[in-house]
Amino acid sequence: MKIPDEEIYNPCPRPNPAKSRIKPEDLPKCSTEKMLPEEYRLNVRRWRLEPGYIKPRKLFYGFGVDIQDFIDYHQRHKLPQPPPMNNRASLWYYIMDDVTEDLSARCRFKLQHISPLSPKYDYAIALYNSHHLSVTELEDDEEEDVIRTIKERFGGPIAAQKPQWFFLLEDSIH
Repeated sequence: MKIPDEEIYNPCPRPNPAKSRIKPEDLPKCSTEKMLPEEYRLNVRRWRLEPGYIKPRKLFYGFGVDIQDFIDYHQRHKLPQPPPMNNRASLWYYIMDDVTEDLSARCRFKLQHISPLSPKYDYAIALYNSHHLSVTELEDDEEEDVIRTIKERFGGPIAAQKPQWFFLLEDSIH
């Protein structure tokens, strides 16, 4: 059954950290500082030269967001209406991809949405990942512009956040 047009922007409940199976005390500590602790930095030279070198876990630097933040962004900025969809999950993924694409174009920098290991957020908008930071890192003034654009375009709770590092949910399941 197709989701009616008037229901496309129906609210999505935000996660309740108190009801999450992921408890903050069980999580590895992620920094809000961009400089990563040594144990999370990929040593490209060692990775290339030492066959036994094990890459550290990949982390992503960005902002925690919820599905509702994507829905609000999509509606506020009048992005094209999604095509007919049969289920809400497909609709949400379409909206998240659309928003991420629009935001990347506005920032003139490739962003991605990830599923973080977090009791507070469903997703994160990531600027960097720890394995490619040395290649993709922006100059300070460019990074400030990207962060400002993300905060302005999303508004709401994201505008009050500082970027932070997130672990991937899927890396923690395996």
